[in-house]
Amino acid sequence: MAKVMKPTLDEMFVFVTIADVGSLARAAQSLRQPNPVMNRLLPRLEEKLDTTLIGRTTRSLELTEEGKSFRGHAQSLLATVALAEEQTISRRKRVGGRLRINAATPVMHHLVVPLISEFHRAYLSSRRQAQVRVCGGAPR
Repeated sequence: MAKVMKPTLDEMFVFVTIADVGSLARAAQSLRQPNPVMNRLLPRLEEKLDTTLIGRTTRSLELTEEGKSFRGHAQSLLATVALAEEQTISRRKRVGGRLRINAATPVMHHLVVPLISEFHRAYLSSRRQAQVRVCGGAPR
């Protein structure tokens, strides 16, 4: 059984860029790649998909019906991947969990409370609410 090659995200990204800018040369310039890379990548992608995505003449490029359909799906997939990356990075930077501080009232009022708003700005700015409870001093 022959091995089926599937399009990569990089190939999809390059294809969408070519479709957006309307030229292999401008796509190469936009992606800071040499022209031969674009000239090899598009036919390789079309071979993998067993279809023509872009009709090419010496003066213009035009998406075929298959190319228009593939472009929409590729854009959607690339947007989903970008969102997943963004959320993963964002999630890793977020602080979570419960912060519990136990201290005598004077320490709480003079040292901890002034730092709470700074802590909130730095670590909890995306949350809608934070609960801070200041406990009284030592039991009498």
